[in-house]
Amino acid sequence: MNILFQGKIIEVVQDGKREFARRSPGTRLLIVKDDQILLTKEYREELKDFDYRLPGGKVFDRLVEYNRFVESGGDILQVALEAAKKEAREEVGIETIDIKHIWTSFCGATVVWDLYYFVVSQFTTLQAQSLEEGENIKPEWHSFKEAKQLALSGKMSEDRSVAVLLRFLNAV
Repeated sequence: MNILFQGKIIEVVQDGKREFARRSPGTRLLIVKDDQILLTKEYREELKDFDYRLPGGKVFDRLVEYNRFVESGGDILQVALEAAKKEAREEVGIETIDIKHIWTSFCGATVVWDLYYFVVSQFTTLQAQSLEEGENIKPEWHSFKEAKQLALSGKMSEDRSVAVLLRFLNAV
C-alpha cells in the first residue's frame, strides 16, 4: 500500500492497481426520548447555511491516529462507541447510559469513510455543550413525524444519515 497524498483528515492511497481516498471514520447518534429524536441544527460552511443533522463527529481527530489504530488491529467498533459517547457530551450535552450500535455505513470502493450509527435510549442531561471553536450547533427535539419530514424535505443534507434515520423511524 502506497500513500500518494496525506492531509490532516484525508489521504489518497494506491493499493496495487486500485486507488482510493480514505478518511477517518465518524459516528452518528440517534438520541430518542418518548416519540422524539434529538437532531442538531448546525451551520455548515460547505453549504453556507444551516443543516439538520444527527449528532456525531470523528472517531479520530487526525488521520495519522486512525492509521496507527488500523495497524494495531484493534476493535474499531469499541473506539467508535467511545467517540460517540464523547460527541454526545460535547455536541448535545448528554451523558449516555444506554447506547447500542445499529448500523455501519460504508461509503464505497473509491472513498473509504465509514460512519458508525448508535441509538441512545437512556441518558442524563449535563449542564451545557462543549463545542469546538467555530462550531455553531443547536440541539433540537423533534417528533418522529417532524424528523421524517426534515429528512424527506432535503433539510438534512447528509444522505447516508437520512437513509439510516428513515430506516430507524420505519422500524419504531
